[in-house]
Amino acid sequence: MKRIESSVRRCLRLFDLFISGVLGSAILLTVIVQPVAADTESSRLIIIVDDVGNNLEQGIAAINLPGPVAYSVLPHTPHSVALAEMAYGQGKEVMLHAPMANTAHLKLGPGGLTDDMTHQQLKKMLRGNIEAVPYVAGVNNHMGSLLTQRRQKMDWVMEVLAEQGLFFLDSKTTTKTMAWKSAYSQGVPWLMRDVFLDHEQTTAFVDKQFRYGLKLAREQGFAVLICHPYPVTIEYLKHALPKIGELGIQLVSPSAFLFQQAEARRLVEAQQADRKLESVCDQNEGRCQTALARQNGNAQLESN
Repeated sequence: MKRIESSVRRCLRLFDLFISGVLGSAILLTVIVQPVAADTESSRLIIIVDDVGNNLEQGIAAINLPGPVAYSVLPHTPHSVALAEMAYGQGKEVMLHAPMANTAHLKLGPGGLTDDMTHQQLKKMLRGNIEAVPYVAGVNNHMGSLLTQRRQKMDWVMEVLAEQGLFFLDSKTTTKTMAWKSAYSQGVPWLMRDVFLDHEQTTAFVDKQFRYGLKLAREQGFAVLICHPYPVTIEYLKHALPKIGELGIQLVSPSAFLFQQAEARRLVEAQQADRKLESVCDQNEGRCQTALARQNGNAQLESN
């Protein structure tokens, strides 16, 4: 219960920081980012830095990026706790980068979730990973091209996230992923990665991928970018992020985006309910005043 309450307070704090416009200092953009034609006034960009925890210097440089970038921390690594605490202290969102079995059979490191684990083994390991990283608000998969294909295993993962009030971000390391379906079926808020920024560690490649991410954000209203604390990536983002506001794009944390989406969904559902009730009232004139009054009263109670 204490952990759930802490999670709620953390999400509210992050949302407050988002609302107040924590976008960092104005730094001149040295790598030119071309604006794309705007399709929406509320395009949003979500950026997650993966693999935080092994390298202290790179982790600090990443955390010092301007704005509400999120940081996904590998559990049981040398600097995982210190970097998670530093990120949280700067008002940044902390995630667990949960190691999951992959089709190439690469080593997972400590805390790995494997395909041969039982229900209880997997949930115990995942709970331990969450406990090992302070201030976790959500989880995404590290590797996982095998495990995320396993619907039953991902259902077990989502059981833990649901009980702890965490969201899930599918890193989409395979096109056959079942992770988001498991999250959806169990009511776990979820996102899916759109772009990997830096699987080639050159400025030219990072720039190309970042431009593509901006284009997606303008076309579909949002885009989810994942990167790593590589020096070339951090140097690029340090100069690029302060300029995206001029391109009509907001940088938001995963939790802030999911909060906005939930609020928008509730508004649509309320409008649909209103239209349905009004339609019934049109057919039964004079019989709906009590129902309308009751509905309006309930709406006022929910808003208080």
